[in-house]
Amino acid sequence: MTTLRICFAALAVLLASTNAFIFKPTFSPSRLVLSSVVELDPIDLMCIEDVAEFCLGDGAGECDADDMIATENQLEDQTHILHKKIEDISTLLFQLRSEFGIEDKGEKMNPLSPRLSYKRQLSSIDLVCIENVAEFCVGRGRDECSLEDADALVNQLKDQRDILTVEAFNVDSLLKKLHARTSVFSKDSDDIDSLLGSISNILTMDEVPKVGPAVTTFDIP
Repeated sequence: MTTLRICFAALAVLLASTNAFIFKPTFSPSRLVLSSVVELDPIDLMCIEDVAEFCLGDGAGECDADDMIATENQLEDQTHILHKKIEDISTLLFQLRSEFGIEDKGEKMNPLSPRLSYKRQLSSIDLVCIENVAEFCVGRGRDECSLEDADALVNQLKDQRDILTVEAFNVDSLLKKLHARTSVFSKDSDDIDSLLGSISNILTMDEVPKVGPAVTTFDIP
């Protein structure tokens, strides 16, 4: 309970600092200006997820409408950021493999693998740095990047994409449950289904995600 109180306090601080405590009646990727949204680090995001799970479970009677809406607003912002990052990485992976003839091993992703721990997630700055190198290698720096360089970039980007995919699945699943509990957001459930569907494609291909049927479970080998 002490941990959850800390999470609620952290949520209050985040809301105050980002003006996130605002009613949002729509849920559409096109309406969001990503530059105006603060990206949470993995620990802060996990804290918000803990609040959502508490409000959906044992703490249902202790969370009022404001708590639910505030949590939804934060998770909505973060899911758009996550999906945009996944889309960008998937595009770079496709370009690197096409440009350098790197074979896609087609390995299934195990969301429980230690490789996908948030502890291995790069900071936003480090990820942008790797993306910039990848863009250089598929662009004007093609002749300066070796096959080994490209292969190392693919491995790094794939790890980060898989970590973000697991996180996006968790956030989207929580949002779907929260929207179902709050009738004013019920019309947004189809949008959440589409976001969950995009993750299904990411698990099987290295192209930009496409909208598909909702994901209900991971296929863990």
